[in-house]
Amino acid sequence: VSVVETVARVSPDVPLLAWGRGAPTMGAGSTWLPDEAVVLEAFAAVRRRHPDARLVLVPHEPTPRHLDRVAAAAARLDLPAPVRLSQADAPGPFLLVDRVGVLARLYGGGRMAYVGGGFGRAGLHSVLEPAAWGLPVVFGPWWSNSREAGLLLEAGAAVSLPPRSHGAGRALTQTWNKWCDDEAEGRMAGRKALDVVRAGTGAADRNARLVEQLVLTTDWRRLAAPRR
Repeated sequence: VSVVETVARVSPDVPLLAWGRGAPTMGAGSTWLPDEAVVLEAFAAVRRRHPDARLVLVPHEPTPRHLDRVAAAAARLDLPAPVRLSQADAPGPFLLVDRVGVLARLYGGGRMAYVGGGFGRAGLHSVLEPAAWGLPVVFGPWWSNSREAGLLLEAGAAVSLPPRSHGAGRALTQTWNKWCDDEAEGRMAGRKALDVVRAGTGAADRNARLVEQLVLTTDWRRLAAPRR
C-alpha cells in the first residue's frame, strides 16, 4: 500500500487528528534520542512564543525505558508532562506515542513534521509519509541516503537542520516559529511536498505500465530456447 493510499483511507474526523489540527502541532516521527533532544529543545522555545503549540512525538522504539527517558528530558526543560497515547483520553500539549504502526496516520494531525534518523547512523526514515499529508518536513543533516529527502529540499518543501553542535535546536525553533507566524508559507511548503509525492506516484505507475507492456510483448519461448 502506498503512502498516498494510506492517507486516503484515514477519516479526517478521527478525534486525535482534529485535536492536532486545532493548534500549531508538530508531528515528530521515528525519532531517536539525538532527534528528541533537538525536538524538545525547540518545543520548549516555541512554546514561549506560541503557548498553544503542541507536539506529537513518536519514538522509533517506544520501549518503557525509552519513554521514561523522554519524559525525564521534558521535565528538565520544564515542559508539560507527556501524555501517552494509550492513556490519552484528553491529550495535553505533549502527546507521547507508546505503540507502533500508527505513525503514518498520526502525521495527519499536524501542521508540520519532523522525521527522525538524520542525526545518527540509522539513516533518515520515511519523509514521504508526512509529505503525503501535505506537510512541510524537517530532518537532520545526514539525509544523503534518502533520494526523497533531496527531492523535497529541491522543491522547497523541507528543511535540513545543521549538526547539533552547530545549533540544530535553534534552527528547528526558527523553522517552527516561522511556520507558526506565517501559516500560508507553511501550507505552501506542504503543497510542494504533496506535489513531490504525487509526481513520484505517477512515475511509479508509468514504470509499472512499461514493465507490464514488456512482459506482455516479450516472446518468452524464444528467449528460453537453447542457443546453437
